[in-house]
Amino acid sequence: MVKKNFMTMLTLGLMMGCSSEQQTADSSQSGANILQATTSQSSSAIASEMPELNLLFFLDPNGGPCIMQNNILMDMEDELNKKVRVRYIQTTVPDHRNLFSHYGIRALPTILLADSAGKEIKRMPPGVKKADAVRSLIQSANTN
Repeated sequence: MVKKNFMTMLTLGLMMGCSSEQQTADSSQSGANILQATTSQSSSAIASEMPELNLLFFLDPNGGPCIMQNNILMDMEDELNKKVRVRYIQTTVPDHRNLFSHYGIRALPTILLADSAGKEIKRMPPGVKKADAVRSLIQSANTN
């Protein structure tokens, strides 16, 4: 049930996307504004229950390594939802291209942590990461 709710929220967030006004925004737009534009929340109650950290997962949904990383993150879903907001940033979604540029993403899959304002906290080198590495990334941000 939790997995189904997560996938529904993710799908709705990706379908909402940016408006045409936001698509023309320059690259100096803050990370928080870009994140909010790509992952709209329909309820303030849901937003208030969500963690402050964002785990940004930059991926090509058709790429083998990205699919492998996605499977690892999906296996960790219950654990991650208690600690971070997982944001899927996809190459196939035109509205997400601003995020690739904003964060300087050049290789996939890439995972990074950002605060609620969209400021990058820490980034993992590109490539498939095991669950323990993702846990360490989150824990390192919580100890700073």
